[in-house]
Amino acid sequence: MIESIEQVSYHILVMILPMVIYHLFIKEDKLNRKKFISFLFGTLFISLFLTMTNPVLFSDGYHYDFRVIPIIIAFLYDGVKPGVMLVGLMLMYRYWFGGNGFYVTLVNYFIAAVALILISRNFSSYPLRKKLYSISLFFWGIAFTRAISLLLLNELAQLISMMLFSFLTYVTLLILVLIIENLDIQIVYKKQIIDSERLNTISQLAASVAHEVRNPMTSVKGFLQLMKTNDNLNEKQMKYIAISLEELKRTEGVINDYLSLAKPGKEVKEEIQISFEVQSAIDIITSYTNTHNIAIFSSIEEGLFIKGNRSELKQALLNIMKNGVEAIDSNGTLTINTYKKNNNVCIEIIDNGIGMTKKQIQNLGTPYYSTKIKGTGVGLTITYNIIKEMNGTISVTSKKDVGTTFCIELPLLMINATAVYDKAEVL
Repeated sequence: MIESIEQVSYHILVMILPMVIYHLFIKEDKLNRKKFISFLFGTLFISLFLTMTNPVLFSDGYHYDFRVIPIIIAFLYDGVKPGVMLVGLMLMYRYWFGGNGFYVTLVNYFIAAVALILISRNFSSYPLRKKLYSISLFFWGIAFTRAISLLLLNELAQLISMMLFSFLTYVTLLILVLIIENLDIQIVYKKQIIDSERLNTISQLAASVAHEVRNPMTSVKGFLQLMKTNDNLNEKQMKYIAISLEELKRTEGVINDYLSLAKPGKEVKEEIQISFEVQSAIDIITSYTNTHNIAIFSSIEEGLFIKGNRSELKQALLNIMKNGVEAIDSNGTLTINTYKKNNNVCIEIIDNGIGMTKKQIQNLGTPYYSTKIKGTGVGLTITYNIIKEMNGTISVTSKKDVGTTFCIELPLLMINATAVYDKAEVL
């Protein structure tokens, strides 16, 4: 009995210790974890190898280990390909290890792999409670299948040992899941702290520099406009003045962006009819798309209302639309869809431009980060802050050389949502 306790303690140790080291020293984010070979995969492989090398022997013919733990975590937190690869390595080691039951293991883990692939499809978007529920359902489904097999074989003594070991395995699995979830939260918090520090730096910079820069700019702009009225200027001189005025206008826009980022958000919120504001933003951006030969298509659901700052919402929409136009460059399409999604209003802005990589998407909204050559990285930072202040979210999907979709979700004003529902019933 004491020997069995020592063996089980060993298996718990080889599961938890590598993951604690991974948590303390590696701190791998979700994007890097999804690579085919990652630090998490290496950590799980070490745990798998150690647990299979010294299985717990309760009685002749029945060996137990914790191999299911790294396999579950690999599929759900590392990705399908690393999960399949880890199952393959486990089966090869099991075959080399010898003994009876290899083909039973092969069939069992093939079925388990299929089930884990299905669970992993939307797993990352689940809240923690739903993740734990999915993992528990899968794990105890396997455990009860084994229990039924032992009952059919009339192995009642072995059944008790198996269920006890399954419970210890389950507790260890939950500990590892919580370690990874805690790591993800820490990485998010760290990113938010860095972003807050950058925003604070921008605020101080904008407050101290903007006024000093604007004064000489206004003077230069005024003199250039006076010079432009001179009839004695030749065509080349007029061209140079026009270019100078255009660059001053662009510089003024950059300063306004920094000031918008620096000023605190307005607390006064009003009822906003989404269809009106989206159509208004489309009307404004149309003149810009016409110069680039870009067609705009829209599908706007009527009767949707939110609460927020009207001018800031329009600014956020125009920032994303303008980025979409610049990503297309010319001869493309910009599509805007607005519709009700559960208890939210969803605004989709879709372009068929150059697209972005996963790394670029991850950095969107970060101060100073821009995918454009002449971009300042401030426009999208402002946009993300505006939507966040309105209790909304922005999700981005993109593919290189195919296009990008921005989806803004804002809480639906429930009073008006009821009116919309009644109207739909009448129609």
